[in-house]
Amino acid sequence: MRLLGITNALALQIDGEEHTALLQRFKEKDAITINTQDSVYEKIHHILAKNHEANMLETPVYTIFFDSAAHYYAFGVTSAEVPYFRHPYTSYPQTMMEKSQEGAMIPMYEDEFGVWLSAFSVIKNKSGRVVALVQADEPFDVFMRTTRWDVLKNLLVSLLVFGVFFAILLRILQPILRREQRDKEALAKAHEQILQLDNFRKEMIANVSHDLRTPISSIMGFAETLLQKKGQLREDDREKYLQIIAKEAKRMNVMIGELFDLSKLEAGQIILQKELFNLSEMAQDTLYAYGEQAKNKRIRLVTAFQDPLPLVEADIFWIDRVLQNLMSNAFKYVNEAGLIKFTIFTENDLLHLKVCNSGSPVEKQELDRIFDRYFKASNRHSDSTGLGLAISKKIIELHGGKIWAESNDDITTFRFCLKLS
Repeated sequence: MRLLGITNALALQIDGEEHTALLQRFKEKDAITINTQDSVYEKIHHILAKNHEANMLETPVYTIFFDSAAHYYAFGVTSAEVPYFRHPYTSYPQTMMEKSQEGAMIPMYEDEFGVWLSAFSVIKNKSGRVVALVQADEPFDVFMRTTRWDVLKNLLVSLLVFGVFFAILLRILQPILRREQRDKEALAKAHEQILQLDNFRKEMIANVSHDLRTPISSIMGFAETLLQKKGQLREDDREKYLQIIAKEAKRMNVMIGELFDLSKLEAGQIILQKELFNLSEMAQDTLYAYGEQAKNKRIRLVTAFQDPLPLVEADIFWIDRVLQNLMSNAFKYVNEAGLIKFTIFTENDLLHLKVCNSGSPVEKQELDRIFDRYFKASNRHSDSTGLGLAISKKIIELHGGKIWAESNDDITTFRFCLKLS
């Protein structure tokens, strides 16, 4: 499962369109002989090499694709120092052919180079079509050696933790026995905190299960109706059902994508690609994208940008994700004919951005928890995943910045600050 986690993360970082374009530019075996020969090859090689090093893998990580002209799999980009571009991969296991559209763990198999454990994940283009695979291998003997060491290490750590816990417990119990009623109250309070944590865990699991179950139930229900009443439905009803299925599938896809993005951010698997850019231009583009939606709801979009504004050095993709999340959140809760305002200014060598919206405000006692994963605010909409703000917080913290929320009787404000370059 560790190998599958590595390949899943890599597949999301590799641009399927760029990988396809690379193969179209270089169609011959060994057309690429050094990693810096082509910028796209170098970019993908860098992603693979970083993950290979970070995960301390014994063998290179690589992409493969099915060469339809030659009717075999071939190697694409590799983390190795020397490319083996378009070399045939004829000893691939049967699992790869069977699961080539979804990715999978490959059971232990043997080829001319030894016995392996392996995993692969699919690389898709913008239209969602699988264009290549990314694969990671590990020698079985290394896996067994590592596993034995992990078991022993975990056992030793568990014994150490148990010993420390037992010593602490004895130290705590002795004064507890002497303090009588006061200690009973303290114990009751501790028990209440444990129950609160347990209730939070159960609520978190229930939220995820419920959020996923709802779109799945809709998709299954309408799909079964379409199958059972194939020739009995009117065309407009059939179209309506298909639209509902597509909408729920898209909703579930967004939810799963946000869960995966948050997991990557929390696991430290995101490598920032920082560059200088104008934050006000990005904010203006975000507002422009919501122009038609604002017009339909009679919402005023207002800006207050300091002029001039210095450039900020950050990852454009992830900062844009934060703006999209904050703007989407503002649109969910802004009142009809209300106001959304973007403000950008500098203060104390920091660049500040504020997104304000009128409408139902966040309760003041909930402001400190609004960025927690799965926290359900009292004004939360039913279609909200509860992950967008948690993702935004992780992104800003990864940049060394700070994000927080404010509210009064009429206005809710989400704001963050970044260090100036």
